[in-house]
Amino acid sequence: MQIPAQIDAERLVVRPFRDEDIAAYLEFMTDEEATRHLLLESAQKTESGARTLFDFVRQSYATDEPVWALAIATEAAGFIGSCGISLISGTVFECYYSLLPRHWGNGYATEALRALLGHVFMSTPVTEMRAYMSPANPRSAGVAERIGMVRKGLQVHPQFGNRGLLYVITKDEWKASSKSGAGNPPSNADPHQARITPKPGSSPD
Repeated sequence: MQIPAQIDAERLVVRPFRDEDIAAYLEFMTDEEATRHLLLESAQKTESGARTLFDFVRQSYATDEPVWALAIATEAAGFIGSCGISLISGTVFECYYSLLPRHWGNGYATEALRALLGHVFMSTPVTEMRAYMSPANPRSAGVAERIGMVRKGLQVHPQFGNRGLLYVITKDEWKASSKSGAGNPPSNADPHQARITPKPGSSPD
């Protein structure tokens, strides 16, 4: 699936990573609090490892199988976090969302995820979106609930084998929610993150 050039939301945009994002991206990846719920390799939490992951994602944009890892950015602050999707199987995908700690609590993750899923469900063949997250990270669950995802309890990730709290929404459920106005979140309390797109060989949380 083709990476979108930009997805516009009320206060932010979701777009591919750019050169100017690297400083804020490295700040996030090397922040212990920011990555507390992320099952990253130790090397990926270093500046060199994070830079390698950043470059890997950007290089993938030009391939037939781009990594759907995108920047969340505001006009005032630039890069404030990241969100994206990855394949589970067939037309079933999972999503992730993460923010720099100084931007927690403003509703940005909820707004970005709503914009991302709106684009995905309306413009791609995706029929179901999942979010796996650490049970110890209830703020991520709050974002999933605010955009209308349904809690399915603790589940084993079908690819990585680790147990996580699962939320799910289908394309039909998303369309019905959008028509009724349900799932439109307030712009308050935000989660830390759900998961970060891993470098090949690493595991999500």
